[in-house]
Amino acid sequence: MLFLVLSDSHGRRDLLRQVIASHGDIRHVLFLGDGIEEFLALADEFPDRHFRAVRGNMDGFSLATRGEEEEVFELYGVRVMMAHGHRYGVKGGTAAYEAHARAHGARVAIYGHTHVPEARYDSETGLYIFNPGSIGRPHHGKPSFGLLDVLPDGSVVLSHGELA
Repeated sequence: MLFLVLSDSHGRRDLLRQVIASHGDIRHVLFLGDGIEEFLALADEFPDRHFRAVRGNMDGFSLATRGEEEEVFELYGVRVMMAHGHRYGVKGGTAAYEAHARAHGARVAIYGHTHVPEARYDSETGLYIFNPGSIGRPHHGKPSFGLLDVLPDGSVVLSHGELA
């Protein structure tokens, strides 16, 4: 199953809309925080998509703010953990987040917060670590997004894309 993975839109609803619309074949969209309200507001525009999101450090904590800080789901026997990453200090490295994900039985740990794309596999732990970068405020380059594909045999494919 293919997921469009987005993070850190920081007010750029137009870019969220653009990337979701340009991937009409993808039915599952994940958002990793810092723009959760604008992301969830797009659900009405794309009723054929399944939206899932976690809050980031810039999403506030009012009663109006929806979403948890992290979530774990399973598909084809593959556990995926999603979090913004700020609680685990990912700007200084992902070791704490990786340990947390492994403690929850995750094989894939996706996060945002750094605004820098990352895709790697740790062969020692069997953990895939994935960051789509930022759709709204990339630190370098163009706005980016991620594609996470979990196949029926349990294999995982990670890739990145950029907006033109």
